[in-house]
Amino acid sequence: MRVHVLSLGCARTLVDSEGLAGILERAGHSITEEPAQADCVVVNTCAFIREAEEESVRTILDIAQLKKEGRLRRLYVAGCLPQKRRGESEDLLKLLPEVDGFLGPGDLSKLPDLMGSDPRGSDPSRFFVTSPVPTLLFDSLTPRHRLTPRHFAYLKISEGCDHACAFCSIPQFRGAHRSRTIEDLVQDARQRAGEGVVELNLVGQDTSYYGADLYGRPRLPELLERLAGVKGIGWIRLLYAHPAHVTDDLIRAIREIAPVVKYIDIPLQHVNDQLLAAMRRETDGTQIRRLVERLRTEIPAVAIRTTFIVGFPGETDAQVDELARWMEEARFERVGIFPYSPEPKTPAERMPGQVPEKVRRERLDRLMRLQQGIAEEINQTWLGREVEVLVDEPDHDPGLYLGRTYADAPEVDGQVFLRSDQPLAPGRFVRAKIIDTTEYDLVAEAL
Repeated sequence: MRVHVLSLGCARTLVDSEGLAGILERAGHSITEEPAQADCVVVNTCAFIREAEEESVRTILDIAQLKKEGRLRRLYVAGCLPQKRRGESEDLLKLLPEVDGFLGPGDLSKLPDLMGSDPRGSDPSRFFVTSPVPTLLFDSLTPRHRLTPRHFAYLKISEGCDHACAFCSIPQFRGAHRSRTIEDLVQDARQRAGEGVVELNLVGQDTSYYGADLYGRPRLPELLERLAGVKGIGWIRLLYAHPAHVTDDLIRAIREIAPVVKYIDIPLQHVNDQLLAAMRRETDGTQIRRLVERLRTEIPAVAIRTTFIVGFPGETDAQVDELARWMEEARFERVGIFPYSPEPKTPAERMPGQVPEKVRRERLDRLMRLQQGIAEEINQTWLGREVEVLVDEPDHDPGLYLGRTYADAPEVDGQVFLRSDQPLAPGRFVRAKIIDTTEYDLVAEAL
């Protein structure tokens, strides 16, 4: 069949979708970019928070309409939503009767067999395939159909999580932390470089804990050193690093290994001691402040991306004020803020002091407005600077291209509107001068 794989949520899910598409191709199916051209659509879902679940369900219902209209033969749902709701399989089957099968993230390789069966058949439970504990970990031998542009890729270095954050249900449906070997990841990186990839973005539930399960201690710095030796890779970017595992060796690696960009994504979640303890974050406010100071001091011009949660049970206005003051002091280049979402079977779901949704939204709006102003001020410091820009794609206007600096991860951060008199191919590194700024983006001229 002609299959369209629709990937929702984060880059980690996207890597799973690429492996899933590769497995389908190996089984004889073809992958199409448009759902309207497909015989079959696979929706690889996200279920990190309630809003993500709701988006997944809305997307499935939209695709189901194509099936009702006779424009689609099969519809499958994969990933976190089926795994998270595996105890409610009958409810999902009733809610989404157009779906021909559900698979958890640990069972993606079983989809070709499921597609060879009669839809639903006489025993609907056969078509809800979720392992009790996911153990699947794609490696360099897994066929892969890339869903990113040719010049950048996500490299999933580990899967699962060993942390027990009070607000998070990911360990329930992603399993325990498990790492790929250094040798396998280097081989994977070589394959990507052979396809034209010049930027590797390292992802996992907790990248800074990489290797602890295999080697007895985290070995991310050694992995970065080995990946830096892969010919053709110009940028290596680190995403999803837990602050409890950002060591001196890791800071040194980011500072000293040439292809590793001076950028780190660390979800800090808050700065108040009481809330961090209630969240079970394994850090306190003093440790977090010192870590950010070390990053600023030891990695000149480092760009820090982080995330915060507002409205966690028991959070007070004074604690939000404390977070706001620190955001003004720390001046993070990139910030994502989420209103707390009660997750099933998590300790926070049962905590007293649940904050009303209206208050959560007000706190979110307040801090996002604050960060918008900080980001605009930081962008203005780029005016007149000469920088290296990675070209992503041509814009609609002739002579205008979209690209990124080292401070911008693909799809989640800002971008550079790059003017050039000469044609620029995606994946090319260009020297440019910043001539204007907006709240989150830069304008530059190629030199």
